[in-house]
Amino acid sequence: MLTQIINGQILTPQGWLKDGSVLISDGKILEVTNSDLAVIGAKVGDAKGMYIIPGFVAMNVHGGGGHDFKECTEEAFHSAIAAHMKHGATTIFPTLSSSPKESICKAVSICEKLMAEKDGPVLGLHVEGPYLNAKMAGNLYDVKNPDKEEYMSILESTNCIKRWDASPELPGAHDFARYLRSKGILAAITHTEAEFEDIKEAYAAGFTHAAQFYNAMPGFHKRREYKYEGTVESVFLMDDMTVEVIADGKHLPSTILRLVYKLKGVEPLSAERLANAKAIFMKHGVTV
Repeated sequence: MLTQIINGQILTPQGWLKDGSVLISDGKILEVTNSDLAVIGAKVGDAKGMYIIPGFVAMNVHGGGGHDFKECTEEAFHSAIAAHMKHGATTIFPTLSSSPKESICKAVSICEKLMAEKDGPVLGLHVEGPYLNAKMAGNLYDVKNPDKEEYMSILESTNCIKRWDASPELPGAHDFARYLRSKGILAAITHTEAEFEDIKEAYAAGFTHAAQFYNAMPGFHKRREYKYEGTVESVFLMDDMTVEVIADGKHLPSTILRLVYKLKGVEPLSAERLANAKAIFMKHGVTV
């Protein structure tokens, strides 16, 4: 069945398109056109001036619908995924916050089943911790230094883990990042107090993404009269290092969102909790 959506503001890689339309066939976008003339045989949907944007890619999402992925049950996974799809997510990487090996393996088993579903939204598992700086990890599960035997045994048994976050200053973290890179897995820094030399070495080892940017890491600080760069400034100086902000209006002010956008641009930037992120960016003059 062919559907044509008209009378909306369409977000494209080239910018906003008005007076265009989106053609959908069998649940897939067939074409985005700059014409809103009726297509013969298509069912017309009127967007009534609302935004038409690509589906959200939920790459750091811990649960939803009253469930946490840490529950490691099929019910929790299905309920949380359904909740995010209801609010516009079309691609999901369930995030398992700091957990013991047993829980990671349970999550892997569930995720593998979901990835095998035809046209399903789950494309992989995202693991956060337990290799985290205890000082920066708050009340997360008992954190520790990277355990080579542990992470290798997990990753040798599955291909479903697509991203793993850790604190790069921990002993063994660089070897961990190098191993992730050899497996084609995104290595991200988080819950860290690493400074410039740490970040530079971590990036060279394979840590190419900064999660929870600003929130799970310090900015510049002073020792006596001398100011030192913090993790935030160090990441800004890594031109090719991508960042991820929690753009829900509760974790960061609009001024910081504008600064990140100004210094990093669009391509290296992702926004967590995107249900309200776009509106927040636009409200404060940031075009996305």
